[in-house]
Amino acid sequence: MLSSVALTFFGIAYWLIPHLTGRVLTGRMHSIANLQTILWAVGMFFMSGAMHTVGLLGAPRRTAYTTYQEHPDALGWIPYEVTMAVSGSILFIAILLLMFILTDLAFFAPKGKEDFPIGTVADRAEKTPLILENWRLWLMVATILILVAYTVPVVHMIELAPPSSPSFKFW
Repeated sequence: MLSSVALTFFGIAYWLIPHLTGRVLTGRMHSIANLQTILWAVGMFFMSGAMHTVGLLGAPRRTAYTTYQEHPDALGWIPYEVTMAVSGSILFIAILLLMFILTDLAFFAPKGKEDFPIGTVADRAEKTPLILENWRLWLMVATILILVAYTVPVVHMIELAPPSSPSFKFW
């Protein structure tokens, strides 16, 4: 989820900073910005996939590198940890590119004016169906989907609590 938020902030920064500073995002910087975004997406894809997989294999979170005295399970995590390290390096390069682009946009890009990229409705566009404009309906659908998605795991966690902890009694 954080990656999609970060990508959104990158896009906003690439539009808003030139607008606020009165500068223009040049074609060269636009190409570098596209490269930065692609590097970020690729780095996050492989890092989050490796972290998710190694977590499912039993690796603890937020620990230093260790093989736990050459335990076979921990030795199986090593390829995923290498993937995380390489992906982290890709993410670091993407952040360095972001800092370079933002510095250029704030101080060195040529002066100019950017148009607001606001979309307009086409002349022959079809009217949006009213059901798609009904916020109450879509909020209810979202609420139902959240309840369906989270009720079973939460009940499962409560009923099958670890043996060392007392079970929850709600009645």
